[in-house]
Amino acid sequence: MRTAAAIALLSLLFSTAVAQNDTETPRQSFQAFVDAILREDLTQQERGEAFERYFDFEAWLSEREVADGRKYDETERESMKKDWFELFHSDEFRDSWRRRNVRVLEEPQAQGDKAELVISMTGAGGAEEKFRVLMTKANDGTHWRWYSIPQVAETLPEPTLAERIAAIEQALKRIAKQRAQLEADEQALGRELEKLRAEQAEQHVGDSPYATPQSVVKAAWTAIEKGDLNALLDCHTTRRVAGADTEALKARLAKTRERLMAWQVLDTTIDETDTARAVVRVQLKLQRTGEVDQRTISVRVLKAGENWKIDEAP
Repeated sequence: MRTAAAIALLSLLFSTAVAQNDTETPRQSFQAFVDAILREDLTQQERGEAFERYFDFEAWLSEREVADGRKYDETERESMKKDWFELFHSDEFRDSWRRRNVRVLEEPQAQGDKAELVISMTGAGGAEEKFRVLMTKANDGTHWRWYSIPQVAETLPEPTLAERIAAIEQALKRIAKQRAQLEADEQALGRELEKLRAEQAEQHVGDSPYATPQSVVKAAWTAIEKGDLNALLDCHTTRRVAGADTEALKARLAKTRERLMAWQVLDTTIDETDTARAVVRVQLKLQRTGEVDQRTISVRVLKAGENWKIDEAP
């Protein structure tokens, strides 16, 4: 990049303006470029198309070659353009534009295929600085492309108290909007991660009834259906079985078996911090006197070695 000031320019912030006809003004073209930076809904391809449309790389390179006193070969040109693309697509680039309070001060009449804007922005030290946006008209004449933004030596007056308050208020609104979007994205990603981890855990299905979280829970309820206490205990961790009262278990098993009408495993949730732990939901239909008791229970399971076992009292 040409100078530190030119890079700093890439931190400008504009509100979007759209041309009302087929020919954009210099200001509309530049603001359309900025809009492509700030919008969150554009694809990488759309951002790249905006870069090609509104940035005149060839004009920028010509100035660079004059300043450096040399011609760049094709490999060097491609590398420079790639650097621009990577900068334009980066989150740091987008965030820097959001942090600036930019105003268009002047839009002089275009001279043939040349035009410029005069803008101001808040510098790193808080002072207002002035820049010129140098632009060329596109070959088809429908829009303008910027290629250089030199700083004007003049330092502008400090913003008023009201302007500073307004700028902070706008920044806080943007932060709140971004925070809400990040929270929504976090929740959506969390749900997707749970789903994928559950699918991954169920992929290792084999002959063993303890191969997955759902298979061991299915094995346990199959044992309850059959009244097979030993098979039911085999579905539980050793620690849980060790403290069980066998006679009391037999009585409970018989009672549950008598009331059980139907059961269905619904889904699995893998623990966020420990993928060896999971919760399997089971929908039950039990017979009560005169009515049906339908409920959904959550069964905690634990992976020990290659086997999943129920980690709660049988």
